[in-house]
Amino acid sequence: MSNTSDSTNIDEIDRRILAILAKDPRIPYSDISTELADEGLELSSEAIRQRVASLLDITTSFFLLRPDTHEWEIVLVTVRTDGGTSAKAEVFEAMSGMDFWFVGSGFGTVDLYAHATVSSTAEVDKLVNDVREIPAASEVDYFVETGRSTAVERYLQVE
Repeated sequence: MSNTSDSTNIDEIDRRILAILAKDPRIPYSDISTELADEGLELSSEAIRQRVASLLDITTSFFLLRPDTHEWEIVLVTVRTDGGTSAKAEVFEAMSGMDFWFVGSGFGTVDLYAHATVSSTAEVDKLVNDVREIPAASEVDYFVETGRSTAVERYLQVE
């Protein structure tokens, strides 16, 4: 297993630490050390602190609230573009200026996708219609999230 000292490699211990922190971001380092020891991974509280400090340099903090516990909804909007790279860049820039808290660009069955938090279906309609008005957006679909299962340990990869 590698050490996070070079700030680019994430090993299995780092994955376990991040999974523990995802469940309880305020957990003391000593409790993390104890939990890891129960799994056969012996690290001191100071070693945990050093690893967390290194991980904070290469990660972002984002806490996802469960959608079924609030009076608002999370909407996912997907976009297909026509016109190649410039069209994709145009839509990405336009969506980045809208009320989305995440906009992603890539390749596959959609060109872009974005997440927003809305308090009503009227807000969903407005946001989706605003995206549809972008000239380079050829197809726009959306999905309102009503439940979620998150497994952060599957998100993090070990080389």
